[in-house]
Formats: sequence, structure tokens, C-alpha cells
Amino acid sequence: MRLQQLRFFVAVASAGTFTEAAERLGRSQPAVSMQIRALEEELGLALVETAHRRLQLTPAGRELLQHAQAVLADVERADLAMERIRTGGGPLRIGASATPAIYLLPERLGPFVREHPDVSLRLRVGNPAELEEDLASGEIDIAVAMGGIDDPPWGESIETIGLGLDQLLVALPPGDPRAGYDLSLAQLAAERLILREPDSHLRSVVDRAMGPAWRPTLEFGSSEAVKRAVASGLGVAVISGIALSWEVEAGRLSAATCSALGGPRRIYGGRQRDRRPLMAERGLWDALRAHRQ
Repeated sequence: MRLQQLRFFVAVASAGTFTEAAERLGRSQPAVSMQIRALEEELGLALVETAHRRLQLTPAGRELLQHAQAVLADVERADLAMERIRTGGGPLRIGASATPAIYLLPERLGPFVREHPDVSLRLRVGNPAELEEDLASGEIDIAVAMGGIDDPPWGESIETIGLGLDQLLVALPPGDPRAGYDLSLAQLAAERLILREPDSHLRSVVDRAMGPAWRPTLEFGSSEAVKRAVASGLGVAVISGIALSWEVEAGRLSAATCSALGGPRRIYGGRQRDRRPLMAERGLWDALRAHRQ
């Protein structure tokens, strides 16, 4: 069975005559009739019969009509989906490490979504190694993750752009007199220090700087929980600057630096080099690149 045969058959079933179906299809009556007869011969079943000068469906024809209508509806939906993708809409899959996913992407994606209302976004959170695998397998279209200043978190097969800088800060309770100062590792070690779980990127930076004998006082599974703990007076924390900016601006927390933890980190966007991006992906990439640092 071919799609054209199914379209002709549905038109005949709806019109009730070959002549009226031909008019609806913009074809000649013999052409429509020939397609229906060819379909019947292929199936080995009579699909239509004449009664009172009009065509009626046989039992086989009624059964086929249900399937033909479903097939053509699916084809129409597929055509519409492909048209949305061709014109810059459709699905777009983004992968990001936790901090950029929460504190960077929402403000970057907002304007893009407003300008591209037909794009549907799906965000997956993972570490840089997982994101690189997802880019290679096509599971995601664009990735966003932390790296070094001149050291992207992915290999050369990934095209990268810098999206911004982030400095690790020491989160302090509001009004803490040490706010704005540069604290030493010894000062940090003397505090009740709150950190993320051991497999987080931030935790690995602190562990390397503090040495193998050091152990944190408290551990939490998210940056939000860490900040709430500091605000509640449980201790101080090393945390991403972009994760802390809103609370500092609102006066809910204070912040100090700790140069011994290292300089700023760059946030990178990445996509696979050797693939043809669709219009939606190109649009988001251009939007991210317009704000790169």
C-alpha cells in the first residue's frame, strides 16, 4: 500500500462517488478509480461496492478506513513536526552541570524562548564527562559546564565557547565582619565548614587545596541547602560565586574570597563539531555566543 492509494481511498470513502472524490483531489475520475482498483488487487479484497448509485464500503473497506485515517493523521503530524523544525522550532536538548543549570541557564534561556516560542527545551543535568558522552551519542545538542580559564572540560571533538566567569567564594552569615576580605586556608580550616558532597566539582577543588588530612564539618547535597545552612548559622561554606550572587545582593548572606583556592573558572558551552545543527540549535548557540565572555 502506498500513501497516495490511502489518500485516494479515504477521499472516496468520504465523498461516496469517484467523481466527487476526484474533484476534491484535483484528479481525473479514471485516475482515482484506477488507484482504488489497484489497491483492491494488491490486497485481494473488495473495498467498495455500488448501492443506489453511490459507493459503500465493504466490511474490509470499513476496517481499512480506520487504519488509513490513522496513518494519514500520523503523516500529517509528522509533516507539521518537520515544518516546525525547518522553521526553527521543535525539540532542543541541553545538558549542563548543576551550577550552570541552576544559576546561569535560566536567565540565558529566557530571551531565547520568548523569541522562539515553537522550541521545546529539555534540560539534563550531569557532570562534564557524562555531557561529553551525551554530545558524542547525540543524546543532547548543547552542553554547558565549568572548566578552567583556558581549559575547556571537553576534548577537541567538542566546539566550545566561553559563557562567563565564576569565582569560588566563602559564604558567610549576613553582616559577618570578614565579608570582603581574602581568607586563608588556615582560616577556613578553623571554621565549621559546610561543603557539597564528595563527587561534586566544587568539593574536589576544596579537597585538593586543603590536603588529604582535612575533612569537612558538614556536607549537603545541593548549593541551596548549603546556603540555607550558612544563613541559619551552622557555619561557613565554599560556594560558586554565581550561586551566591542573589543572596549577597539581597543581604541574606555575606561573602569573602579565598585566593588559595585558585583563580576564576570559566563556564563553557559545547557542541559536537562534526554534525549539522538544526535551526533551533544554531539559534541557541548564537544566543549563547552573543553573551560569551
